[in-house]
Amino acid sequence: MNKHKSLSLNPRPTILVVDDLPENIHGLLEALKDDYGIMVATDGMRAVELAQGPTPPDLVLLDVRMPGMDGYEVCRRLKNDPRTAGIPILFVTIVEASIEKIRGFSMGAADFITKPFDIDEVRARVKTHLELSRLRRALEGRVKRLNEYRHATDVSNIVFRTDPHGVITFVNDAFVQTYGYTREEVIGKTSRILKDPDAAPGLHRELWNTILGGAIWRGTYSNLTKSGEVIYINNTIVPILDTDGAIREFISTSVNVTHLIKQEELIREQTTDALTGLPNRVKLMQDLANAGPSILGMINIDQFKAINDFYGLRNGDKVLLEIGERLQKMSGADAQAYRIGGDLFALLSKNGGDPGSFEQLIDRIIKHLESEAIDCGEDKINIRVTAGICSGADNPYTHAALALERARIERRDYLIYTDQMQIKSHYKDNIHWSQKIRSALADGRIVPFYQPIIDNRSGKVVKYEALMRMIDEDGNVIPPSFLGVAKRTRQYTALTRTMIEQVVQALPESEEEMSINLTVEDIIDANTVSFIAEKLSQPGVGSRIILEITESEGIESYEEVREFVNRMKGYGCHFAIDDFGSGYSNFVHLLRLKIDYLKIDGSIIMNIIDNPDSEVIARVIVDAARRLGMRTVAEFVGSAEIQAKVVELGIDFSQGFYLGKPAPQPLAMPGND
Repeated sequence: MNKHKSLSLNPRPTILVVDDLPENIHGLLEALKDDYGIMVATDGMRAVELAQGPTPPDLVLLDVRMPGMDGYEVCRRLKNDPRTAGIPILFVTIVEASIEKIRGFSMGAADFITKPFDIDEVRARVKTHLELSRLRRALEGRVKRLNEYRHATDVSNIVFRTDPHGVITFVNDAFVQTYGYTREEVIGKTSRILKDPDAAPGLHRELWNTILGGAIWRGTYSNLTKSGEVIYINNTIVPILDTDGAIREFISTSVNVTHLIKQEELIREQTTDALTGLPNRVKLMQDLANAGPSILGMINIDQFKAINDFYGLRNGDKVLLEIGERLQKMSGADAQAYRIGGDLFALLSKNGGDPGSFEQLIDRIIKHLESEAIDCGEDKINIRVTAGICSGADNPYTHAALALERARIERRDYLIYTDQMQIKSHYKDNIHWSQKIRSALADGRIVPFYQPIIDNRSGKVVKYEALMRMIDEDGNVIPPSFLGVAKRTRQYTALTRTMIEQVVQALPESEEEMSINLTVEDIIDANTVSFIAEKLSQPGVGSRIILEITESEGIESYEEVREFVNRMKGYGCHFAIDDFGSGYSNFVHLLRLKIDYLKIDGSIIMNIIDNPDSEVIARVIVDAARRLGMRTVAEFVGSAEIQAKVVELGIDFSQGFYLGKPAPQPLAMPGND
């Protein structure tokens, strides 16, 4: 680095010498020229111009007595100008009167040098005031930066101070804006005014123990605003000590993190089951996506609808809660439990896991759940469960669900999915039947077969139930064993529409009412509902149609079913509940739905002669239905003996092979007019 560059980086201080006498200027120049840069003015006006020019001096030596503008006026002008107010001014004068010095100091002079001056004294005073000026500028810079820091803190942080007892002595604007208090409302009050009574127990005790011990406390917790709103803050509290080490005050600097906490809560809600507190299906899918090779088990509660409706929803919830707790407890550190559906739970192995050990865990869980009744107060509820396991597959969720489905079909406690399992043949069956259904729909080979329904008082056919049949390519009649595949392949609503179309077309061929089966898939499908409404609105159609809903189908989507029933009843049609008595038999729901007919399940009617319990159940249903203004239909009447018992019980209508098999056309029975 060359000398010129060094000088430019560290320039010598510049002194402006102002005096109207050349000999005085010469003396000062000789004394100062070796250490400082010198600027010279011989009158006051020139002194002001130089000081306010592009390169102002670092110090001014100013003669008091000058013609024209004297030193006091020069001083006044420089001190009144912000650009030059900080330049130290040393008066050089023969005046020793204290009143003159007081006048100079009051105008902002830094010092007085009396003529004739001592060179060493001048050097010493100049050096001292230049250093004081440098220190002052450095201090002002630091103060400016501190003010900037404080402003930045005030803008982005909530700041307040308290005395050692927690009494608030200062709050910033962000505090006022956040908490809604004015300064007058909180200053002089303790910080307890902000305390949330629902905050974590012991938090404030730990906070005070920390800061009273002289340590800094950091943490996130909730406070209350003036309006009572809960906010969350991330807070740092710093004890300020005096020179003796005693606490003088506390400074609290916090950030409002309410939006972050609520965002975390929202994410937690989206990934947590509200009833059990277990992670839900969304969280399971996230964990599967982030996991390496893992083992997944799905556990389903068998016939949970029956539990819900026999014991009530409250006890049903208790069952789910208890199962969730047991799963979490039994899985321990080996697996994470999830609730992924209404009656469906899952276990995901942690850190891969051993397939054999995981299978043993599932086996133990099943045995425990089935052997230990769930205590619901007055009721002890026993449950059965079925499980499916998948280990290391590319799509564990789907494969575990398939294994579970297969286990339920085969009535096994659990099955493990492997590439060799016959579940793939189940896929093939689905594809095969899906193609057959699609072809039958296209060719018009989905047709109704009509089974007569007898009025037990008159013995005459008064209604028909339209039962779905498929005619294959060879003309064989196929019963509706394909309906499950139709639902899985989303073709069921098309089947329903073609059945309704053909039944409505057949109405002119007879005078009886026609009963058509619906499922919840039909009821929640907007296009199918519109199609049904359009058909029922045709003249003479609505009043001759009975829509049947299977008991187990409707309650899961109760509100949709209720809206559908109300809408269709507006067209004059009636409603029946099919297979009543097979599940939970909830009369309250039926009353609200304004059901017209209860079709007593065939499992009850077929056993009505040999099983006293079946007869009792039938009597209860008939009595309850009569009280609620509903009429009853006996299904699966297969003999004269059963029909006689049905009539004896007062069941209004009968249906079964003994009375008439399904046929392609509505056929009147002998004896009908």
